Amino acid sequence: MKTVWNRFIHSTHMRRTDPSPAAPLPETWRLSMLVILPVLVLFVGTLQVFSRHDLWDRTYDLPLNLMLLTLLSGIWLATARRWATQTTLALTLLLSCAAFLTVKLALLAAVVQEPAVLVPELIETMVWLPTLFLWRLVADTPRSMINVLNALLAGVATLSGVILLAPLLRGEPLQPDVIRALLHLNLSAAVTLHLTSLFMRRHEDLGQRRGEQNALRALSSTDLLTGLPGRTRLQEDLRRMTQPGSASFALLHVDVDGFKIVNATLGHPAGDTLLCILARELERLSGPDAQVYRLSGDEFVVLLPGVTPEQADWTGQTLLHEAAIEPSAQVGVETTLSIGLTLYPHDSSDPDELLRHADSALFAVKRAGRRRLRRYHPEQDALTERSQLLARELGGALPRQELTLVFQPVYRLADHRIVKAEALLRWTHPTLGRVSPAEFIPVAERSGLITPIGTWVLNEACRAALAWPDLTISVNVSAVQLLQFEFRATVQAALTRSGLPPARLELELTETAVLYEDARTARTLHELREMGVQISIDDFGSGYSNLMRLRTLPITGVKLDRSITADLTDPAAAQFAQALTQAVTGIARNLGADVTAEGIETPAHLSAVRTLRCQLGQGYGLALPMNGSELTERLLQQPAQPAETPQPGRLIH
Repeated sequence: MKTVWNRFIHSTHMRRTDPSPAAPLPETWRLSMLVILPVLVLFVGTLQVFSRHDLWDRTYDLPLNLMLLTLLSGIWLATARRWATQTTLALTLLLSCAAFLTVKLALLAAVVQEPAVLVPELIETMVWLPTLFLWRLVADTPRSMINVLNALLAGVATLSGVILLAPLLRGEPLQPDVIRALLHLNLSAAVTLHLTSLFMRRHEDLGQRRGEQNALRALSSTDLLTGLPGRTRLQEDLRRMTQPGSASFALLHVDVDGFKIVNATLGHPAGDTLLCILARELERLSGPDAQVYRLSGDEFVVLLPGVTPEQADWTGQTLLHEAAIEPSAQVGVETTLSIGLTLYPHDSSDPDELLRHADSALFAVKRAGRRRLRRYHPEQDALTERSQLLARELGGALPRQELTLVFQPVYRLADHRIVKAEALLRWTHPTLGRVSPAEFIPVAERSGLITPIGTWVLNEACRAALAWPDLTISVNVSAVQLLQFEFRATVQAALTRSGLPPARLELELTETAVLYEDARTARTLHELREMGVQISIDDFGSGYSNLMRLRTLPITGVKLDRSITADLTDPAAAQFAQALTQAVTGIARNLGADVTAEGIETPAHLSAVRTLRCQLGQGYGLALPMNGSELTERLLQQPAQPAETPQPGRLIH
């Protein structure tokens, strides 16, 4: 990670502060040079025209200026024709001007003795010297040029000392005007160099920060393992490619089959090697116009711009059959791929929908056995997308406080008194509205969300039950929860936290979950019953019942499936439904368990279950599910408590 980070920082920073000698000539810099150099030439020519025409000007200054004009003209021509890079041209100009000033100061020290000539020439030099130091800021030259400027400053100081001490060596007094000119010259040069150095350091610090920011932006959109663009870059490109009037393209969602097995058996380094090689193969086989992205883990996306459906299918088949060959050979295990395909704009013009469609097609491939390519089909994949949407949104339902409990009363049919209340989960989403439990509970079980949601329901139901001291609270438990090792501890924690007596908690489990031949399930049920918690079988009669298995479990209640209650009033099915009900009530009586008839919706249903001696009843014909305050009000309106209190598990005598 550190190596990759340093590489990002270095490459980004160096592009800004130390241009490569092989870099092309920047057009803005070139145009500036084409303007600045003629101005310098004009300035030097004007100085020569208005010179003093004395011996110094004729003998020394004129050749020096002609040499400088020649160099400036050559640099201008090289800039205009692009004969050299920015660094070469900038360094040539700096060295030419530095040599010009050094030679001029050396000649002044050697041959000029008159202050009338020396002082004006030093003043002219004082104009040139700061300009050279400021050239660093304009040219954006490499840091190695600091050595040239430092050497120039040292040379100016040395030659200034020579000029200053030369009269003493000749036995002449020091000249105040010359001293002042030399002091101004060196002070100007030193201050300018120092200020430009401070500015350059500040510039480099800012460049470093910009490099870090660019690196962070690059890291946020680049996968460090494979070097491919990541999800952020994919979303940006999809938004750009789905603008109105954009060309068509195909999106392939590629997934490695059984990648977790590779990591588990060969180790994560082998898995990383497989992904890196697969990334290169996807790029190679997808074609030069394609772009490959790594989403996460073993998932990749390939965008194929400007392809027809037939071309997209051909490329997808190529990837399916060839992309995994080399990775498999390198890691020593056969690897296969599954691919989902969607097309823009045929399937959707929305970036997020395109990704969902490809994911739905991939999910269908996984469900059908993997190792194939499948295109998105709206009529077939709508249910899959709905399930995926619910799974995504359900994950945040608890933090967003979208889940609530309602309570449906369970009546004792002998005196029409409420003796239980079943806690029912409801989900109201801000945009999806009310989602049916029949739809989101299976999604929660498949996604693993049933565990935190079930724990929340258990805690909330126990807490709410404290307000109804005469009621047993029933909570539905999924088979997934029952098979968890910590489920008993979860129930115990809910009872301890709420203070609810265990006898007032009833756990309702489906028939298949309770009667499944599993020693762990039986052990958990016995442990819960030993705690005092009641155990009821929900929807009994809806599936195959292992009656011998039922005899060995600590059951305190049985709830007849609503379909049996409905059949009791159906002439075509009433005889069988009555026989089944009588058999169940007989078995329950033998086990010491109560029988609850679900689905009582009409007076005929109520009369039928009473005739068959069902002790308890529940259904819309008796009471709809209601919130806690409504249940409290309903309890206040019911008949008074009978003199004899039923025992838990045997509410009717």
